[in-house]
Amino acid sequence: IIPDIYTLLKYTDLILSSVQPLSDILILQSILKSIRTEKQEIYKKIYKLLIDKSQVNDARYVLFSDEYHYRAYTSRMQGESERDYQLRSLAHVVVFLSAHWMRLGVNIILLTDTKEAQMKVDAFVDKLVGENDGKSQLKVKSLTVKQFVNEFASISPQLIEISGTGSDEEDDEVLVDSEGSGKSRKKRTIYAEHWTESRVKEEKSKGNVVEGVLRVSGFNFEEATVRSDEKSVLIVGKESLNRALDGDRVAVEVLSEDQWQAQSLKIVEDDSEEKQNSKSKVKAPAASMDTAIDLHTQLMPTGRVVCILKRNWRPFCGALQVSSVVEGSDRAIFVPVDRLAPRIRIRSRRVSELLGRRLLVVADSWPRSSTLPNGHVVRELGISGDKETETEVILLENNIPTRAFSAAALACLPDESWAVNETHVSRRWDLRNRPVCSVDPPGCTDIDDALHCMKVPDTRGEFRGKTVLEVGVHIADVTAFLQHGSALDVEAAQRGTSVYLVDRRIEMLPSRLTSDLCSLRGEVERLAFSVVFKMDEDANVLSTEFGRSVIKSNAALTYEQAQDRIDAARKGHSGRGKDAEIARSLVGLAQLANKLRERRVEAGSLTLASPEVKFEVQAETNDVTDVKLYQVRETNKMVEEFMLLANIAVAEKIRQQFPSCAMLRRHPVPTEEMLEPLLQTAQAHGIELDISSSKTLNESLSKLEKLRSKSDPYLATLLRILATRSMTQAVYFSSGLVPLPEHLHYGLAAPVYTHFTSPIRRYADVIVHRQLQACVGYSALPNALYNAQHMQAVADVVNERHRAAQRASRGSIALHTVLLFRDKPAVTHQARVMRVLSNGLIVLVPKYGVEGVVRFEDDMNPEFNSEKQELRCSNGRTFRSLDTIDVIVSVDTAPERRDRVVFNLA
Repeated sequence: IIPDIYTLLKYTDLILSSVQPLSDILILQSILKSIRTEKQEIYKKIYKLLIDKSQVNDARYVLFSDEYHYRAYTSRMQGESERDYQLRSLAHVVVFLSAHWMRLGVNIILLTDTKEAQMKVDAFVDKLVGENDGKSQLKVKSLTVKQFVNEFASISPQLIEISGTGSDEEDDEVLVDSEGSGKSRKKRTIYAEHWTESRVKEEKSKGNVVEGVLRVSGFNFEEATVRSDEKSVLIVGKESLNRALDGDRVAVEVLSEDQWQAQSLKIVEDDSEEKQNSKSKVKAPAASMDTAIDLHTQLMPTGRVVCILKRNWRPFCGALQVSSVVEGSDRAIFVPVDRLAPRIRIRSRRVSELLGRRLLVVADSWPRSSTLPNGHVVRELGISGDKETETEVILLENNIPTRAFSAAALACLPDESWAVNETHVSRRWDLRNRPVCSVDPPGCTDIDDALHCMKVPDTRGEFRGKTVLEVGVHIADVTAFLQHGSALDVEAAQRGTSVYLVDRRIEMLPSRLTSDLCSLRGEVERLAFSVVFKMDEDANVLSTEFGRSVIKSNAALTYEQAQDRIDAARKGHSGRGKDAEIARSLVGLAQLANKLRERRVEAGSLTLASPEVKFEVQAETNDVTDVKLYQVRETNKMVEEFMLLANIAVAEKIRQQFPSCAMLRRHPVPTEEMLEPLLQTAQAHGIELDISSSKTLNESLSKLEKLRSKSDPYLATLLRILATRSMTQAVYFSSGLVPLPEHLHYGLAAPVYTHFTSPIRRYADVIVHRQLQACVGYSALPNALYNAQHMQAVADVVNERHRAAQRASRGSIALHTVLLFRDKPAVTHQARVMRVLSNGLIVLVPKYGVEGVVRFEDDMNPEFNSEKQELRCSNGRTFRSLDTIDVIVSVDTAPERRDRVVFNLA
């Protein structure tokens, strides 16, 4: 079987499926080269199969170097189109191979994507056969993918669902509409034809077009924005979206100013509202709490998508829409769990068997004449609603790598007998006599950091008789085991970060490192990279040193245990011996941390907030039994303060040494436009916030906290949550590619910042460790890390992996919240109104940290006042942002989508 280039591009999963009769696949080198240019991810899939020596399931994938064989190669003719040249070259190769294999009785099936391509290649073959002395015995058969699937479906029925054929543009007989009925109807054009890239380029040069990534609103499925360097453009309506999906890179034609619109303040969770106005129904997303809401009502530049420059199509998890399945039909509508993704039309002979199961589906095409894209089933995941299945869905949706570490990566680990020895001690600071301890959440095994504090003499008289405190921030020396460029390093870079779910952890590094050799466990000697500060009693830093060390933690404490020791010591109960040393160290650290925090806040650091929760999990069954707001103790803040201090010190050091390529982290200053929703919400309650700087904003919120500490203690926290969501996330970057003033971390009010303190779980920290090693002369910096562009590419990857890990973590929290409430009767709880929209509210239940939509029915006749952030209903009830209301919390068990917690007015 020899596929042409578009067959490989459009039907990759089919060609690489190993399903019979797809057992012997010949890939032409000329085609593979073109695919490498067109689609890197598909090229990598094919290349991996070609070099795989195991070739399971008797499937064989072979590369033929057609460009290097004088009888297989043909040059391009003058004036010949690229497509015609591809098909003629393919015919040339096929005729040669068929003649070459004639005596062996080998049959060749030439696969094309369309009938037009099939007819052209047949004509080229016929012409070549005539030129080759009429070798009519050549065993060549050309088929379109659809013809191939139909011919062999009786042998392998799964060919239909893998290919998705029968529901594509060539199927003129029956089109399933978005309700899943099998009625025949004539095709009609719904969407405008996409422009060519050359036209896009021309119109962009005139200023009529902007390019950017399209982001669909979390509250209205028919609305999106595209942000470019020049402006933000609003897209309204499915016709204007023109088949673009969330995350697609698109070209947008900006409409004339008289056609500009304002962003909608209406919640549209499904397309039922649109049925009155449109025969074309597109599924809608529910609200996403992960996206900040822009409540602006002024007109903004508005446009329409004219070209999709880069598709964000990926495998989608979901289930079949029950109402779309008709007895005897092999067609159905697939509903993704991602509410920003469209439903997808699929075809399978096992439709009835697939009901109630989670599936992985790929979209193949979206014709202009179809309300929905076409796709095919890649594989089954399990039963919908099952915890393991839904967890796999979360991981797949966020592209979290869960594969085992390769043999090559594991071979990089030291042998089982490895231990700290005298050679290590002789080359490092020996800090084993310091009162070191770690402070972490309960059950933590991947202990990145440990601390110590002790009085030391000023032996050199440097500090003019001041009491000198030595504070050590000790970080696991991961790079002692992780060599740059090794197989393990490559895999760690691809993973980018460890991912923390409610009931499990997907690690960036093998557990031998994370939970053993690198983990700074109690009473065990470990290798560390230490930042040692000399400080006075007012927490002024007198000196800073960086060095690789050997430590022996005296205790691995939880936040609660450390707090208990501090509280006891302050009451005079420090214990004896080693316990007393640890207690003195902890008390000293806590006192210094309080002063550091005061100074940091005074400098303008902003205290942000999020509704963090803690799940109680039954040890035997791993089932969730309760969920509570996360308790923050003094010890949490203590550890945070010294991690910040170390990170800032390291950032200053590596930027000074490597000004063009340091791996840093910045938090952009929010614009007034971004903070406008926060201001509107506060002003609706008569609260004035000064947003001129992070310092003034924090002072405004702190003042409010004191004023309302008795009447409404949660109010300031709500505003801090809203402030957090108004801002962009902090990101990693290469120092040389960003102007110096923009290195600022706004939230911390730090001119320069990085991450150094968690190399077990963050790859960015690994890079920073390597740079710091080079700064202090332990090892040379690898050449690649001197390159600013390479460093930015690494930063881009870890930024994306970090965002994916956050989404997966939130998904796991949502899943376990559903599991907690699913088997319980609906219950009434107090909630706070986070946002007021024109037909509903966004509410937060503080007790559980869960958030969602309360939607008002039309018969409530809600009247929205954006200035007052108020919604007045015909029954006399009025709702304002930040109000406290009672809501009924229950679980919506939709058959196709994820179960979710829903809220209704009590």
